[in-house]
Amino acid sequence: MIEEAMVPVEPVFAHADRLFALLDRLVHRPSKGEVPGEVPERDGIPIIQLLGDEQDGLAEQIAGAMHAAQPRSVPQELVDLGQKWDEVVAQRGDPSAPNHLTPDWQRAELCRRLLVQLAGEYSSVSYGHDRSVRFRRLGLVNWFLEMTDTVRLPDSQHGQIVLRRLRARELERRRLFGFMRSPSTEVALQGNVPWWAYLLGLHLLPIIWFRVWRGVGREYRWLLHQPYMAPADPGNFIGFAVRLTQPRWGREDPEQISKLMINAFLADLRDAYRRRPWRRRAYRRTAYCVAFLKGVSEHNGGLEVLRLLAEVRNDTGAFDPLLVVASRPEQEVESVRVRSLTDELGVYDAWCERLRNAAGGRDTDFWFLPVRVPAPLPDDDPGRDAQHERTSVARRLQVSQPPVWAGRTATVVSLVLAVVLIAGGITYGLAKEGEWRWQHCGLSRSDPDARTLQRESTDECIGVAPHGFAFGSTDPRVRQTLSIIARQNEEAERRHAADPGRRLVTLVHLSALLSSPIGETSNTLSYAREQLQGAASAQRRQLDKQGETEPVLRIFPAAAGSGMRFGADVASTVKRMMRTDPTIVGVTGLDQSRKATITTIAALTRVGLPMVATTLSADTLPENSALYYQVSPQNRREAAIAAAYAGHLADQKALDERTVRVVYSLDTTDEYSANLRADAVTAFRQAGFQVDQQGYTPSPAPVGAPSGPGARTIGEQACGYPGLVFFAGRSEDFETVLGATNDTCGTNPPRFLGGDDVARLGADPERRKAFPRVPYEFLDFTVGSASCDGPSDLYSTMKELFPDECRQVQDTSLDGHAALAFDAANLYLKAIARLQDTAPGTPLTPAAVWYALNGIHGSAALDGESGRIDFGGAVGRQVPLDKLISVQRVEGAQRPQQLGFCGRRGSNEGQAWCPPSEAR
Repeated sequence: MIEEAMVPVEPVFAHADRLFALLDRLVHRPSKGEVPGEVPERDGIPIIQLLGDEQDGLAEQIAGAMHAAQPRSVPQELVDLGQKWDEVVAQRGDPSAPNHLTPDWQRAELCRRLLVQLAGEYSSVSYGHDRSVRFRRLGLVNWFLEMTDTVRLPDSQHGQIVLRRLRARELERRRLFGFMRSPSTEVALQGNVPWWAYLLGLHLLPIIWFRVWRGVGREYRWLLHQPYMAPADPGNFIGFAVRLTQPRWGREDPEQISKLMINAFLADLRDAYRRRPWRRRAYRRTAYCVAFLKGVSEHNGGLEVLRLLAEVRNDTGAFDPLLVVASRPEQEVESVRVRSLTDELGVYDAWCERLRNAAGGRDTDFWFLPVRVPAPLPDDDPGRDAQHERTSVARRLQVSQPPVWAGRTATVVSLVLAVVLIAGGITYGLAKEGEWRWQHCGLSRSDPDARTLQRESTDECIGVAPHGFAFGSTDPRVRQTLSIIARQNEEAERRHAADPGRRLVTLVHLSALLSSPIGETSNTLSYAREQLQGAASAQRRQLDKQGETEPVLRIFPAAAGSGMRFGADVASTVKRMMRTDPTIVGVTGLDQSRKATITTIAALTRVGLPMVATTLSADTLPENSALYYQVSPQNRREAAIAAAYAGHLADQKALDERTVRVVYSLDTTDEYSANLRADAVTAFRQAGFQVDQQGYTPSPAPVGAPSGPGARTIGEQACGYPGLVFFAGRSEDFETVLGATNDTCGTNPPRFLGGDDVARLGADPERRKAFPRVPYEFLDFTVGSASCDGPSDLYSTMKELFPDECRQVQDTSLDGHAALAFDAANLYLKAIARLQDTAPGTPLTPAAVWYALNGIHGSAALDGESGRIDFGGAVGRQVPLDKLISVQRVEGAQRPQQLGFCGRRGSNEGQAWCPPSEAR
């Protein structure tokens, strides 16, 4: 209620609806001729004078109505003459200043500033390029007048200085001359063309052109033929120009100067509105320009400006497409009869009758149409609401649409038809090529990646890029990785061509993100890059093998868009590629356990391709396809290890209470968070913990997500929690939780344990050092202890391929993406090697490779970089048995410390507190 009372009430003026109806008639330009159409062979627009007090509100309403006119705004400018006069007096009225002006010249300066402001508004493109007015004449006159502001005697070289500056002005206004005379272009021309061409092009031609233009340019011809200041004196252009640059020294009449500027202003307006068959832009001007002069008085020179405007109209006898509306107090004696909005004969109709009977004799007062405007109605006036409604309707001004034949469309169509007769086929071909390029991520038809890529509605490039396309990524490390894979693909093809016994095998590595969507940063893409580096390392090692039957491997990077939303489309692209490339036998990668990921798995299943996912962990994924495998553990194992570790903490008295708060995402499409939350609740309860659950809404909130607290609120509410806070969401949301906890209780934070997605945060040294006061632990799919200088197959190869990454390997390896992708590719290679060993000569088809993947168990298990991968224990098992999961602790910017791990790594099966083996 308080806010409503403070809203200013718009003043309501009696009979304002009639005033707006009058303005509507005056700004509306007829389709033929000019106003008033009621008086044949006579035209002209009166100068409206609104007499009364408290008209500021009315001025704003008129300006607003002009701006809101439909279908296009009316060009208009509201000028406070009282304020502008004060500016002139303040800047030029000090008798002790060298630029002091006498009162007569102050009024001339007021006129100049007023016209410049109006010209600046009417030439603005805010009303559309087709309605901006070019003020060539006023611009030239104003440039002369602004050359100097003193009364000093010009020296003998003044005329030449003016001429030289004027020539420079003209050359700068012409783009061609401005380009030719720029320093860089001048040097280039001087060194590449003969001296005579340089002299002619940069010096003689501009001078000749300027001399010609002074004789034929419209503004120059107009300046020497207009009626004010006797332009023929002293008989040449330079002499008149010098007079304009030093008008006070020459004791020029300031009133003549003002009339010259007004005439130039009106002439430019007339030129813009003059209708000619070849000037269609003039036909698109369906409304006259409006100038509202607020606060006009004798004191501030406003009345003199209006008088001079009327005199110029009488002197030229030409129609001016300008409606001037002035507000001023009513004088005791008015020289012209003051009209009322309630007169039986309308205000404008009465003026038109005067125009009809005026014949050729029109004095200055003829152009003035004073209208009495009463004070605003008081708030308790019984007719106020009805008047407000009538005024609101009348303020909806309507201007005519330009004729169809004069519109931009007609002009463009005419030009296009002419061009089509000459080069229609070329234009059509270029347009189709441009459209094709846009649809194929800006690549030409000759680019080998173009036909397997497409741009989606989100402006993301998706598809398959075997030849190094970076999917729009600007990250140099992503681009370098993709380039290395492309080079190794070419090497694989050469080796296969040189030795057909080494069969060619192709894996499609499918990622969600390979370029940043709007608002994302390159940090978000690090996991995709590391997966590709792991796959590239496996490819490199396979290429380096020398066995006669060792296959050579190609990796085809593919992107399915953020959140895997376009995975099914990529599957269709892969299916199309398989028709001409039978070497494609499987898919690795796949990101984020979301509903779109499940859709992608189903689409790849229909294509018939086996899949080995790198980081997916949702329990339900294997249920969607018999062709699906993964090298990472499932959420139920992750939850069991989290519960076992929490029990270990409780036994060590590291927790105040045996309670757990499971924090999860309310995003209904996030299968990972929902599944991990359910598994965690079950596992913690079985371990004897009291469990409460707390959901949060990610930012930005997904469509359809239920309402709930944000991640920041979760972080604040975690303060003082006596048990363990288990985070089952995404790393970017966990970062927000840590920030809130750091701000609220950084000196005494709760104990956090994050799921495997938090490893992305823990692996980034720049991001993790932001919260030195809030230590946390997270579950990781690697042991995080590899080194480029150690015996690791992966990192010793990365040292060769990506030496820059090796300097950060202890950080980048922690999230496990490189190791998991390395193991996924090697899993395929091991299956293919066993297939060739047991059934030599068997065609390497997707079905055969899938069958071989089933045999990776027991003594044939893969001892990978991320731990042992064994699909034994049950027939058709698709998830590794007892897959390794480690617990890492982060304290500020220090390298995360491993607190233990569960799972098989060589002969070590983990810590004593780990849950029982899945094989039992």
